[in-house]
Amino acid sequence: MIPNLNYTFIKTNKEFSSFIRTFEDKKSTTLALDTEAELNLHAYGETLCLVQIFDGENKTLIDPFKIDTELLKTFFENRDILKVIYDAASDLSLLKNVYGIEIKSILDLRPAVTLLNYPKQDLHSLIGAELGVFLENKAKFQQHNWTLRPISPEAIEYAISDVTYLLKLKDILLKKLFEAQLLESYILNNLKIQNKDYTRNPEDKYSRINGFRELRDEEKLVALEVGKIIEKYACEYNIPSHWILNKNDVIEIVKDPEYVDGMQLPNRFSKASMLSILSELKSAAKRN
Repeated sequence: MIPNLNYTFIKTNKEFSSFIRTFEDKKSTTLALDTEAELNLHAYGETLCLVQIFDGENKTLIDPFKIDTELLKTFFENRDILKVIYDAASDLSLLKNVYGIEIKSILDLRPAVTLLNYPKQDLHSLIGAELGVFLENKAKFQQHNWTLRPISPEAIEYAISDVTYLLKLKDILLKKLFEAQLLESYILNNLKIQNKDYTRNPEDKYSRINGFRELRDEEKLVALEVGKIIEKYACEYNIPSHWILNKNDVIEIVKDPEYVDGMQLPNRFSKASMLSILSELKSAAKRN
């Protein structure tokens, strides 16, 4: 089954402002919300690439590349709009740390699925189990580059399909929670998700790698310095940092600076750039 692809694609501040105004006269509104993002897979850093909204009748796509952050903030932080989401943690973290936006008034269906102990708890399995709708192309778009424009019709279909069924799932799951006397537990778990502080320390990316805790204090400082070098060049060349060096290899460099000599960098680097990066990594490691 393929959902009806009639949708509105918002690509300007004017269009988005008009969209927001449609909610101003409503005391409360419930929307299904989903996003697509780039998370260090095809380019450096984390980027919100697409916002999908369904109000039960109308499907709306928003291109955040064309919308001012303050307008996005106005929408996401509107407490009068109940935003039904599935597994909101990554969205909350991305928007908080990259854009300074905190999503308000969310209803995350993921903890409901956990409480009800579904055997398969990904969204597509849930849609299939509860609604008898089996969506295709899931695997294909797990690693899709959502920064690309224009967005292909097939990618749009995929993006819309997820958000289209969230409101129906909400009704089914809330009914099951009530019948199982789990509604209060769900309410508490949902509150925990939106009340959590999602602020990240940039150093966490390297301080949480395997083996970091076992390093001596001076080795930990070296590991963090190596991480800064990796991030610097990844940002400069706009590539995922793991293309330069796998995080787990940082420990190997700290323990043995000569490990750098056997490293292979992406072909996109010139020979001079490769030598510069490797030299900088090795120099940092030798400070230990």
